[in-house]
Amino acid sequence: MMIDSKTVLGVPPFPIKEWAELPQDIIEFISKKLTLYSDYLRFRCVCRTWNSYVPKTPLHLPPQFPWLMLSHTTFFDPSTHKFHHLNLPLSSSHNTLICGSSFGWLIILHEISEVRLLNPITHVTLSLPSLYTLPEFVRKPLESNNNNFLYKVVLSSSPSLSHDFAAFSILNFSQLAFCKKSCDSWCLFSVNENHVWTDVVSKNGLFYVVSTKGMIAVCDVEGPRVSIIETTNSGNLLKDIYCVMFSGEVMLLVSRSFPEIDVSHTKMFRVLKMNWNMLNWEEIHTLGENMLFVGLRSCVSFSAADFAGCRPNLIYFTNDFFGRDDFGIYSLSDESVELLASYPINSDGRLRFPVWVTPNPR
Repeated sequence: MMIDSKTVLGVPPFPIKEWAELPQDIIEFISKKLTLYSDYLRFRCVCRTWNSYVPKTPLHLPPQFPWLMLSHTTFFDPSTHKFHHLNLPLSSSHNTLICGSSFGWLIILHEISEVRLLNPITHVTLSLPSLYTLPEFVRKPLESNNNNFLYKVVLSSSPSLSHDFAAFSILNFSQLAFCKKSCDSWCLFSVNENHVWTDVVSKNGLFYVVSTKGMIAVCDVEGPRVSIIETTNSGNLLKDIYCVMFSGEVMLLVSRSFPEIDVSHTKMFRVLKMNWNMLNWEEIHTLGENMLFVGLRSCVSFSAADFAGCRPNLIYFTNDFFGRDDFGIYSLSDESVELLASYPINSDGRLRFPVWVTPNPR
């Protein structure tokens, strides 16, 4: 077989008899040109030689387009409209809940109280302290098997890249708690229980929690200490706050609405940004070059320029109402909704809340 490597690699043609006989340096050179993790996996599977020459964990890959986790084994990639089936070390029991995704890691609540981190790509698993380490007055709803007790968990950084990451959780919409890697228990922040906390995002070592009234709790786990910010338009901001995230250095708040005649499908989104000088939320009508991925269990922002063929100013959303196929793309430019096709997952196998996961092989 003759391969014109000059066309592909920009080096003089190199005659070989079989793919397995490619020199190691050429194989390594090609592998480092791949930008998609799925392509990298296929590349390693060509033959045993290529598999042995290329590291199992690629360190050069740019951020990956988020996948939507639909069940304990099925993921959907909206950029390619392809499904990926991963054999994860997860129980399909109703006592196993996905409570969030952060830096490519899943946060899993198992058997009511045990919290674990799982990287679905590498299968690395870490354990966080049991929820039974919380004070008795806080964990009381836990024993009633309340699915919303551990409502959402986010991480301060990737556990595989940081030795001092922290996990932050919203408990029963009213309590805020955290744990560090070196801790053996969850710790509570002292906050007014009259607030209803709906979402949290991490940024530069701090956690920003937003209430249904648009109020912000800035939590520092190093103190620990919490600062409550009363925004000037708290109380009359949005009928229903959906999620909060950072797009670069800009803090965004996103709400979702449904048509009155068909509450099963999304009608539109509103996006607001925090004006830190005026301490109020201001509605915006463009995301610039960015695109958002929103869901109750995970939210993330990326630049469309980082992914070939992707358009900016879009909001990818998932169905957060069990049993409905309300998954699509919302254009902030013309307020149009593109519903994606139903996915072939039977109702028993679906997650209650599908989760956006950014594939992270590290």
